[in-house]
Amino acid sequence: MKKLSGWQKAGLFAGIGCLSIVVILVVGAMVAVMWARSTMAQYGDTNPTRTERTIALPAPRVATPAAGAAKGAAPSADALRLTVNLQDGDFTVQPGPPGGQVQVEGTYAQGLYELTEEGSDEAGGARTIRFRSKAPAWARLLSGIGNNSESRPHLTVAIPAGVPIDLALSVGQGESRIDLGGLTLKELRLDITMGNHQVDFKEPVAPGLRTMRVNASMGNVSIDHLGNAGAQTIDASGSMGNLRVDLGGNWKKEAEADVSFRHSMGELTVNVPTQVRLEANVTSSQGKADDRSADSRETQDPAAPRLRLRVSTSMGDSHITRY
Repeated sequence: MKKLSGWQKAGLFAGIGCLSIVVILVVGAMVAVMWARSTMAQYGDTNPTRTERTIALPAPRVATPAAGAAKGAAPSADALRLTVNLQDGDFTVQPGPPGGQVQVEGTYAQGLYELTEEGSDEAGGARTIRFRSKAPAWARLLSGIGNNSESRPHLTVAIPAGVPIDLALSVGQGESRIDLGGLTLKELRLDITMGNHQVDFKEPVAPGLRTMRVNASMGNVSIDHLGNAGAQTIDASGSMGNLRVDLGGNWKKEAEADVSFRHSMGELTVNVPTQVRLEANVTSSQGKADDRSADSRETQDPAAPRLRLRVSTSMGDSHITRY
């Protein structure tokens, strides 16, 4: 047998080493998948089933008329505090029929996910609704269970119209379509992360929001018809993704609003109708600011809504357009 040269020996050892690494990786992957499936088996049935659930809200606390109010004025109801936290699924949030109940329906594997509620039933109390996975994300990923479109949870959450609500809505690790138009909201906080999310106000919010706060990160988020929200203050921040916002809608006559957007590591687009008067302050660091806030088509009506818009971006681009 011919003696191998030094280069041939080196090549042989390198080939054996590479093959060993491949074998180790394959065996390791097989072990990880088996471990993940064994872990998932502990949670029971992984087949999605149909679920319908009604969650009662506490009765609102009735506020006494303020001093100096007109004689015979009807007492007003304080807003209920409702927190909705949705994770790991495909979600639709929409207005529901009037009443004191949140309606939840859809399909999910009850062995892998849980829908819980907590809070006080006393008048004026708070209610928290959560939907989340019981199994760790690594186990679902490696086992392939709960990650494809067939086994992924699909839920619709209907929030009752006509009930004064301070709403905190958090949606992450999935996709969502959210319509809050037509609800009676006073305060709103949106936390939207990790996925593709569409937020809309298709109908005006009654009587109009005092404040709206938005946090969007690690995904693509669009927010439409913000004028229908009627918010006096909008404070939004975003990072590591794209955020598109439309300030159109039914702004009230002579309304004034402070609107602020801060965004980093992504693209921010703000579309503003010419039917409102706009005062814009746009700044950008380590990025590009395409500021088209000034437009000759802007209404000259002194009673038109006035928006004070502040946009600040870093490590990304911003686009302010009129239409």
